[in-house]
Amino acid sequence: MIANFFNTTKPFNILVVIAILALIYSASSFYSMDVNLDFIILSKKVLFFLILLLTFFIVNFIIRKNGLSKDNSYVLFLMVLFFGMFPLSTTNYLLIITNVILLFAYRRIYSLRTNKDINEKIFDGAFWVGIATIVYPWCFLFLFLVYAAISTFKKATLRNVIIPLIGFLTPILIFGVFLFISDDFDNYNWQLNYNFSFLDYNSLRMLVPITIIIGFLLWTILPTTIKISSVNNEFKTSWLLVLFHLLVSVIIVLTSIDKNGSEFIFMFFPTAIIFTNYLEIEKEKWFKDVFLYLFLAVTISIYLL
Repeated sequence: MIANFFNTTKPFNILVVIAILALIYSASSFYSMDVNLDFIILSKKVLFFLILLLTFFIVNFIIRKNGLSKDNSYVLFLMVLFFGMFPLSTTNYLLIITNVILLFAYRRIYSLRTNKDINEKIFDGAFWVGIATIVYPWCFLFLFLVYAAISTFKKATLRNVIIPLIGFLTPILIFGVFLFISDDFDNYNWQLNYNFSFLDYNSLRMLVPITIIIGFLLWTILPTTIKISSVNNEFKTSWLLVLFHLLVSVIIVLTSIDKNGSEFIFMFFPTAIIFTNYLEIEKEKWFKDVFLYLFLAVTISIYLL
């Protein structure tokens, strides 16, 4: 039933996804609040909900424009559930902003599959990655995603190898000049801080969603890759880019200083695409329902544990 419902992209389906997102955001926000609610706090939360909502419209645009999934709402529904599984991802405003910036980069990176405005797309993609790096330094790893796209979509030329570096460094140099002029250069943290301690994951609220997501990634990647590779279409190259995207995202999650679940926001986009493509090739309707109901059940359980 649930699989059939989200198997289309009708306006009502999108409204349902938005309603679930609003419910999850409200539950996450007010559950984590330790201060009295006032107009300023409420306004801030409404603003960031709108920013969070923007991410879903950008994601929908990217997957439709680049054919990363068929005409369904699985990606959006799964991303909402991911936010629900990791409640702090909806209240970590720094990462929400970083994620939006990266989505603008993904929009240009994945569109390299076409032969239109190649140089501009490469520059723009790297430029947005540069901005994201200013906000969250480990985002510099997504520069490799730009080069992966150049290689995967066979756009490798000497110019196209140099352009990403120029695009990436442009916002960083501008920001550096701004800090220097404002005499604030020494106060900015340029270090790549990391934390490889995973003790914070030793709670049911963290272990359950992490285990479910990792388990199903291991379950779905190989058969989906084999199925997609057996079909002679251009999506094969995009699929390889999605897998590399997931790898970069996993590295950023592993290095994250704060292991509170919000860091998994970097994995939401590629993981939702991988799961969606698996559901699209899965012929057993009952299994699709079980798959989605399980993720929904895990999301609900997070607020009951």
